Amino acid sequence: MTRGFPSDQSGFWPAPLPGWTGGLPRGVWCCRGIRFLLACWSTIVCPMIDKVDIKAPPSDPGLATAPITEPAPRGRYVALVPGEAVPVMTLDLPKGLRGRAREQVAQRQLADMLGADATTLQLRPFAPEGMAETWSKVMVAERGQIAAWRGQAGRRCAAVLPDYLALPVAEGIWTVAGTPGRVRVRFGPGDGATTTEGALCLQAARLVAAGETPQQVLRYGASLPSFEGWLQQAGIPLETDPDRTGSAPLRAFSRGELTLDLRADPQAARTRLRRQVRAWQWPVLTGAAAAALWAATQLTVIHAVNEETATLTARALQATRQHFVPSGPILDIRVQVARVLADERAALRASSDEASPLDLFADAAPVLSGAGADLQSVAWEPAGGMRVVLKADDFEAVDALVDALAEEGLRVTVRDARLAEDTGRVTANLELGLPENGG
Repeated sequence: MTRGFPSDQSGFWPAPLPGWTGGLPRGVWCCRGIRFLLACWSTIVCPMIDKVDIKAPPSDPGLATAPITEPAPRGRYVALVPGEAVPVMTLDLPKGLRGRAREQVAQRQLADMLGADATTLQLRPFAPEGMAETWSKVMVAERGQIAAWRGQAGRRCAAVLPDYLALPVAEGIWTVAGTPGRVRVRFGPGDGATTTEGALCLQAARLVAAGETPQQVLRYGASLPSFEGWLQQAGIPLETDPDRTGSAPLRAFSRGELTLDLRADPQAARTRLRRQVRAWQWPVLTGAAAAALWAATQLTVIHAVNEETATLTARALQATRQHFVPSGPILDIRVQVARVLADERAALRASSDEASPLDLFADAAPVLSGAGADLQSVAWEPAGGMRVVLKADDFEAVDALVDALAEEGLRVTVRDARLAEDTGRVTANLELGLPENGG
């Protein structure tokens, strides 16, 4: 077996693991290998990492960066942790899931892949800008390691990120930096890894086979002979000058990478929110109970009013049917009763020579109110009839009022009419009665 250029046909490298973007090998020993690497992290890899330069390329603009184990620079900075400790995994998540439900499904898939060791790992959605609800990749790291990084980060630290996220990237451009033994790579804005050159070749071949061929590859720093040979074989252009990658210059952390801060525990944020909401639980429940009690009281009052209204309506209908409308439909009690009373008054007036004072006033009231006269007094004399004293603007207004009352079928006699010198108005004393023939 020769150890030539790494490929799936050489027999030396196993086929890449579905779901892994960090280039880790797969096979029947996949889960055991992952567990072994995570368990041996603190004893084997950490001493080596202290000697590895994981700073961003010198031409990277933006925030300053520094390894998590080194002194913090001045001003705000991004602390970089070894990318090997935070691999990116691709999961098969339903498109319709959002928020916490999507994270729970991702956690179950991770547990199915890694078994019992998944309980010691923490999952972080790999969701830079524009992917907050549609992410399908996750960053995985040990809970204890994340806690240690959180304690090592300084006050001016803007975020704690895997070192491969410090590489600037753009759509259609891959970015690589490092040495054959340790390479940081970004396969576009939505993927990244820290791996070896051989594993990088395998992962790149898998992505190209899946139709994710980049327009070009930007390399920072030292040459990567095997990977560059693979690029030449695949017909993918290689660029070493960032200024020649496109019209817009590449900028580090310009794709929302700072939102992937490993210190920000989504579960802890939800726990804090749950505590804040729980503090308002009892006041809200008390207010809801009071509102429900008030609503029940109002419904009881409304029901009682409706019952009383129905009772009064039934009594009014019964009295109307008994005394006023013995047959036929009752549509409007007020109108029908008024009509019956008017008919009875007319019949009584026609059969009697004596006028009722109420009937006389009822006939005269519309005319008196419409003439604009000021009514002073009303008196009834059985011998003379109804005496009305009023004030009008002038004698002409008094004559017009007398004519209007006569048109209503009343007999009008002007007993007195004089002009008041102090007000200039006419005071008239009228006598109202029915015509001599009673009709």
